[in-house]
Amino acid sequence: MYWIILCNSSRQAAAPRRRMVIFSIGCALLVTLTFNMRGACAFTVPTNRVSTDFMLLPTRRIAIAMSQTSDDETKASVPGAAEVKSKQTHSTSVPTIEKDPDDETTEKVFGAEFFGGNKQKEELFDPVAEDRAAELARQEREAMQLDGGKTSYKRFEDTSCFVDDDASDMARRLQAAINGALYDEDEAVAIYSTSDAFAWTTPFPRAKNSKTPLDELSNALSFYKRTDVAVVGGRTLPASSSSSEEKEMEFRWEISVTWPNFWESRVLLTGTSRVVVDMSSLTIVRQSDKLDGGENVVAAIGSQLNPRFWDLYHIGMTPSAELTPRLKPRSDNKKGLFSGSYELCEVPPRLVVQPTMLDLGGREESIALLVPNHAFCTIIKTTGPKKQRYIPVSPVEVAISRDAEAEVNRVTWSIPIPPEVLAAASSDGELPLPAPDQETSSDRNAMSTYKLQPRRLVATVPFGGNPQDEEVAKVRKDLYDSITKDGLKPKLDDSGRPKFFFWQNDAKACYVADGGLGMAVYEWRPSFVKGNEVGIELER
Repeated sequence: MYWIILCNSSRQAAAPRRRMVIFSIGCALLVTLTFNMRGACAFTVPTNRVSTDFMLLPTRRIAIAMSQTSDDETKASVPGAAEVKSKQTHSTSVPTIEKDPDDETTEKVFGAEFFGGNKQKEELFDPVAEDRAAELARQEREAMQLDGGKTSYKRFEDTSCFVDDDASDMARRLQAAINGALYDEDEAVAIYSTSDAFAWTTPFPRAKNSKTPLDELSNALSFYKRTDVAVVGGRTLPASSSSSEEKEMEFRWEISVTWPNFWESRVLLTGTSRVVVDMSSLTIVRQSDKLDGGENVVAAIGSQLNPRFWDLYHIGMTPSAELTPRLKPRSDNKKGLFSGSYELCEVPPRLVVQPTMLDLGGREESIALLVPNHAFCTIIKTTGPKKQRYIPVSPVEVAISRDAEAEVNRVTWSIPIPPEVLAAASSDGELPLPAPDQETSSDRNAMSTYKLQPRRLVATVPFGGNPQDEEVAKVRKDLYDSITKDGLKPKLDDSGRPKFFFWQNDAKACYVADGGLGMAVYEWRPSFVKGNEVGIELER
């Protein structure tokens, strides 16, 4: 029902450096590359020999929705900045462009002809098999409906995301207003007060003529290749005003933008907004934004712009992945001065797809290695005339815990959902649930749902293997000893066991906005680079 691209070709391992050198030459850039094999690729760039696409763009471009600057010089230096871009679409269809076979001027991306690249995909493309897969997926969902099974999850009705009815209703209106600014004007609602008394404070730069955040979102369309914003949570705060006509609420949001550089970096920002709502008109009269991890927007974005080694190494496989943010922990949560090599960070709350099943085969079967069939809601067409645009996210989180009732281990995967998918669900907030997998035994008690993960403090160490490797046990013990030695307290599950997890950085879960999770891509990485991570949750 889903496609997995498993990249384990030996010829890929033969010449990663050669590929990167040719890639940089192909971009006509004089660039010195320093590789961090775990993910990042640092640039030393002679500033007089590189286009502005490679540089960190002006601060006023980095915002919840960046305004189109009125500075003519800056407009000239940023490609496309002066262009007026129409509304975006949630459609995943990729237009087919007819190419002249005799035209030798078409640019080619080096590496695309290798395993996982476009040429390989075209050679393996089978239109009959594709149509059959789509038909099987349709039949499975129809069967689930006939059986009376639940086929969708309504996120605005989930009280773990939206605590009370007022916050839920206001979040629906806010999402509709955002979608009206970015996608469909017919969905727009009047959400912000038109009074001169409207007040808005934000860490993001804003244009002088932008009166509301929606103005900034509209302006952003002229710069970024794509901008998506989703409201993922909300609550009504205790009364802070003597007026019964006003209520203070807090909403959690996620912003994803595709940067207009050659490799199309995906930047994800998360944060909250406190708003005061006039309940008589259901409009926002005051708003204060807060970025997770501090107020330094440039720092939050800068780390996500550099091309990552493995994204470039597998350039023909998928677009750049959207990575879950790792925030600097509070000052009272610090590593010891002489502690081990673990990393300490905070992970913001995120809505995830969470499939789970009993592990009846143990290490011999190693079911934790791959996302299970019953996690997928659709198929994704990566080539052919019906090729689709999709969004890769990483890492995939795997947790193995003890199921007290079944007396065996249970494997749970947590796969973050990109803002574009949440926004595409519109103000209804309806996301598809996968149909049961006919190949999975009922003894495994397989299920899949959506869950809002809370903000977490975690410690991680690099690991060059898979979730159920024998070596993981020793890595967990060493990590536990290190964090307890530093005075950090591990978080325990219901059975009193520490909450360990595994981050598969070599896995990309792929979504389409109009169908949900549809594909998992696994990159080949040599074990010595230790590209994955073993982690443990800590008390905050």
